[in-house]
Amino acid sequence: MEEFLLNSPNPVLRIEKEGLILYANKAGKLLLEAWGSGIGEKVPVNIWQTVQKATLKNKPEYLELEAGEKTYSVTFIPSADGKYTILQASLQASDATFSEQAKKLSSLKIPLVDRHQEALSHIAEQALKTPDIRTLLDESLTLIASTLDVEYCKILKLLPDGNFLFETGIGWDIEDIGKVIKRDTASTAEYTVLSKKPLQIEKLSRRGSIDEMGFKGYQEIKSGISVLIGSVEKPYGVLTIHNTKKKKFTKEDTSFLNGVASLISLAIERYEVESTLREKIHFLETLLDTIPAPVYYKDKEGVYRGCNELFARMILGSSKESVTRCSVNELSESIPPKLGDIFKRVDRHLLQRGGSQVYESRVMCSDGIIRQFLFNKAVYRNLNGTVEGLVGTMLDITGLKRTEENLLKSEERYRLATEQTGQLIYEFDLQNGHVEWAGAVTELTGYSYNEIQDFTYYDWLDHIHPEERRRVQQEFKKCWNTGEKFNEEFRFRRKDGSYFFVENKGVYLRDEEGCVCKALGVMKDITEIKLSSEKLKESEELYRSFLQNFKGIAFKVDRDFTPLFLEGAVEEITGYTKEDFLSGRINLTDIIYPEDRQLFYITRKKMRFSPNSIMEYDYRLSRKDGAVRWVHELIHNICTISGDTEFVQGYTYDITQKKKAEETLAKAEAISMREIHHRIKNNLQVVSSLLSLQADKFKDKDVIEAFRESENRVISMSIIHEELHKSEDTTSIDFAAYLRKLTSDLLYSYRVGKENVRLFLDIGHIFLGIDTAVPLGIIINELFSNSLKYAFSKGAEGEIRISLCRKSETLGSGSAVDRGTAITDSGMYPGFTLVYSDNGGRFPENIDFKNPETLGLQLVNALVDQIDGTIELEKGEKTKFTIRFEDKRLLRRS
Repeated sequence: MEEFLLNSPNPVLRIEKEGLILYANKAGKLLLEAWGSGIGEKVPVNIWQTVQKATLKNKPEYLELEAGEKTYSVTFIPSADGKYTILQASLQASDATFSEQAKKLSSLKIPLVDRHQEALSHIAEQALKTPDIRTLLDESLTLIASTLDVEYCKILKLLPDGNFLFETGIGWDIEDIGKVIKRDTASTAEYTVLSKKPLQIEKLSRRGSIDEMGFKGYQEIKSGISVLIGSVEKPYGVLTIHNTKKKKFTKEDTSFLNGVASLISLAIERYEVESTLREKIHFLETLLDTIPAPVYYKDKEGVYRGCNELFARMILGSSKESVTRCSVNELSESIPPKLGDIFKRVDRHLLQRGGSQVYESRVMCSDGIIRQFLFNKAVYRNLNGTVEGLVGTMLDITGLKRTEENLLKSEERYRLATEQTGQLIYEFDLQNGHVEWAGAVTELTGYSYNEIQDFTYYDWLDHIHPEERRRVQQEFKKCWNTGEKFNEEFRFRRKDGSYFFVENKGVYLRDEEGCVCKALGVMKDITEIKLSSEKLKESEELYRSFLQNFKGIAFKVDRDFTPLFLEGAVEEITGYTKEDFLSGRINLTDIIYPEDRQLFYITRKKMRFSPNSIMEYDYRLSRKDGAVRWVHELIHNICTISGDTEFVQGYTYDITQKKKAEETLAKAEAISMREIHHRIKNNLQVVSSLLSLQADKFKDKDVIEAFRESENRVISMSIIHEELHKSEDTTSIDFAAYLRKLTSDLLYSYRVGKENVRLFLDIGHIFLGIDTAVPLGIIINELFSNSLKYAFSKGAEGEIRISLCRKSETLGSGSAVDRGTAITDSGMYPGFTLVYSDNGGRFPENIDFKNPETLGLQLVNALVDQIDGTIELEKGEKTKFTIRFEDKRLLRRS
């Protein structure tokens, strides 16, 4: 805006309401010279009075001024706040204004008619009030036609190419307005522009007729006048009047038309200036609004004279119109008083010393968020150098500050990380040899930070171990040419002369021309890793040597038991290569002996649900050649912290020879055990015979009965050893067969008078160990003998029932509960229930079953305790004993 005013060809001044001159552009200094005033001085009294009038009325005032030999039309425009007035002056051409023309006419004693004067005054008033130039032109032509009593009026605008535009007219067809008239047909208008003076149309030849201009249907023009609009240096066009009647136009008419042309020229110039000003102002406002930062400007009193939309909306939460013409105090709702005082103090100091100021400050924005801004303020001056106010921009640096803070934190963390992890970072500038180091400098190299900063690229190379230096240089050269990242391991010399292993990783950087300019890298101490690696290699060699001499198979499988690693005598044991198993062509379960697969699956299932457990078991394999091999396997379930299986590892070795030896030994033991059982049976039979012979010597029935009971007990034991002698398994007995023989012998022993007692046995295919079978046989012997002796009178009918079954088989629908108890590896339950009952009458009430006086019942309780069992007695119409126990042989196997 200042540049536009400075270069404007018309005078522009800013005058304070008290008449003090605040500003003047270059053209305006001509007025100052004519007044004898300058910037900062008072204007003449008549000018000051007009300024006061415009300020009081708050609307423009108009005045004609003479400065030297020039005459100006002046407009006084008051500011919105009434503190100053803008003076805009337009230079008038000769005969430009009515008053000037009137003075000249008076001196020539050629009076103007009153209607000419009235018309000029009206046109001048309309030129100042009418905002649209086209409206002014139409009104002016209408007034000309009525004042001079002519039929046609028109204005032809001179175009840059020399042709004319029919801009507007009175009396012409509306279709003609807007036509372009060629210069060779518009001779009247062209001659008027070239001659630069009014032209009487009646003096022209027929070439100047209307037909030659391209207009048809008009009567022949008899008379007319054409005058120039604008200055001779810059013509706008021509004003022409026509009449079909021959009429003599007077000098007064010509002066009148010149006056109208001058007024029109001034109005056009003013409209152009105002349009340019409006365009400039609109451009500046648009420019401010497009700036992505809050922008504002204030006058010296701290009043906002303008701002962009972002400042009003983001900072103050208002509109530009509401902010303009307000001070900081008037915006106290948006700007807290304390912050406003700071702004005023900073602005006052800046206005006093001039220049610019940059600082950071936190500001509460209209959305309630506190943001960090970078303020950049500067004073602005008028063309005379006087400070008019200040301009400020606010750059939101909240994100930048946060980024800087995060960057500082990251750099600190990175520095600590490099130092704590023993890393050394370097940056070589290969163009000037400068090196920058960071990280664990002293810890790794023994040099201080300042000492190592003096290292050059060649110093660094010199510290690489001589045996490895050439290899490292060759690798660097290759990466230099190919652009690949370098990654080398070598020994680096410390300050004390010792070496340590480093891992050096980095990359070469290239400039815009593609030339290598820098090397960035990280050196990490890997001495411990190197030593550990060497020890690991030694361990691996020892491990591999062990596996090669190991006669078994070491393996590692995943959680689904898919082989991951196999080493050892794989082919020797299985007949297959380890590649057969690792590739999946052969599955381990396919070569397990069919009878052992169930045990294999059960073990693997237990392993899956037993974190970090170790299990071992034996099973048979079918080799590739069909041979069967026994193997012993030990597996370890390796789990994660959460208890999930990570992998399973273990080893398997051949125990075929061991199994064969065990089988041979077992057969020998079985033969020995059968021989032992045979001898025990014979000895017990001898004892039984001795007891029978001894009983025959006595006459007392009680003594004889005691001997017979002892004989029956010995027989019950001898029957067990007889069954064991017959059995292939010398450690367990088919208890059903044993019980049938025992009860048969007892019935035979008590056959006299007991013929009507029936025996019912309900015993499944149950095998019991000898440690359980012997006590249990004596218990049944005692209970059965007791029933035959005391429960049934001679010749009475009755029944005895004996049942033996596993615990789970007696519980019916509730069996699932008891099955959660002990179970053996073979899937058998070791718990049993023996139920003995007879219907031979009530059990005597006077006998305490748990503390009996008779030997038989005492023996029953003692033997139940021996097998860790329990016994219960139910009295009533039937006597029922329920004994629950577990087979010790099965418990040992589990």
